[in-house]
Amino acid sequence: MKKKIVVGLVGVVVIAAVAGGFFWWENRLTPEEKWNMAKYSQPADFTVTETAEQKIIENKTAGLTFAIPKDWTASSTEYYFKLFSADAKEKNEISMDMDNGCRIMIEIAEVNMDLNALEKEIKNSVWGKYLTEYKRNKIDGRDAFQFITKSETLDFYQAGIMIPYKGKVLSVILDTVLRDSNMCLQYFENTKNSMKIQ
Repeated sequence: MKKKIVVGLVGVVVIAAVAGGFFWWENRLTPEEKWNMAKYSQPADFTVTETAEQKIIENKTAGLTFAIPKDWTASSTEYYFKLFSADAKEKNEISMDMDNGCRIMIEIAEVNMDLNALEKEIKNSVWGKYLTEYKRNKIDGRDAFQFITKSETLDFYQAGIMIPYKGKVLSVILDTVLRDSNMCLQYFENTKNSMKIQ
């Protein structure tokens, strides 16, 4: 009888250890040296549905849905899904800079990071020296890192949120020039507030 109990207990311990090891393996953070090797969700995964009042943007693969104004347009690059206000104009196809209007870029990286890692990544990035505000926030009940970078010299304003979830990081970044920042920030806040993440 005692032998059966011991064997049973050993079996339970082994199963618990294997399950715990699997859980740890699945939820471990991606090492910093591998961040730049992340795979990205394809911009083609996004769909745009127009309603009478707005456009609904959805990425079923990532479980993401949000709304933008009806007069905004969408396009994509290899990594980014981009949204433009009606008056938006990029300086050129290569530059990330804007001449006027609002651009929101979205990317979903398959990298497992937490808020501490995201904060470190932003602070140490090329934009870190222009960081004027940052805080932790909640977006649709999920932890998020929110930031603003800006420069009068370079005439740029950027607001962003980064949300770690399910082994991915969702980045939503607003780019504009300083003179349009108040208007664009309101669009960005409306977009952020409409986000649903499954």
